[in-house]
Amino acid sequence: MSKIDNTEILKSKVMNSTNISQFIAEHKSSIQSTNFCDSLHNYLDIKQIKNADFFSRSGLTESYGYQLLNGKRQPSRDKVIQSSIGLSLSISETNRLLKYAEKSELYVKNKRDTIIIFALNNKMNLIEINDLLDCENCEILS
Repeated sequence: MSKIDNTEILKSKVMNSTNISQFIAEHKSSIQSTNFCDSLHNYLDIKQIKNADFFSRSGLTESYGYQLLNGKRQPSRDKVIQSSIGLSLSISETNRLLKYAEKSELYVKNKRDTIIIFALNNKMNLIEINDLLDCENCEILS
């Protein structure tokens, strides 16, 4: 069964549930309460990236990066995108990270987002992405 199917089944079950506490208890392994900070740590572990490499690839200062990792700072949308670049995330992973940070997902009908989608898909680094954005007269990530 695909992840989408599981999600739809879970959605149907919650819609038919009469007790949310019981529902959450029964389905706790399927329900994530992940926030941006937790997601960063998860991706760093999964991708086996050291903090210093993450900061460098993301274009984040060490102090700002540690504030994100410690949950002391809530990032802007651009900083989330930069973080996804530093973590070498896919487009869907980037959108998930944006969602956890409570920011809007990349939107293909937005020129700047389209360029970022193209760049992520082609595994470009931050410098290459900023060059592409600049060439297309879009605000760079910084």
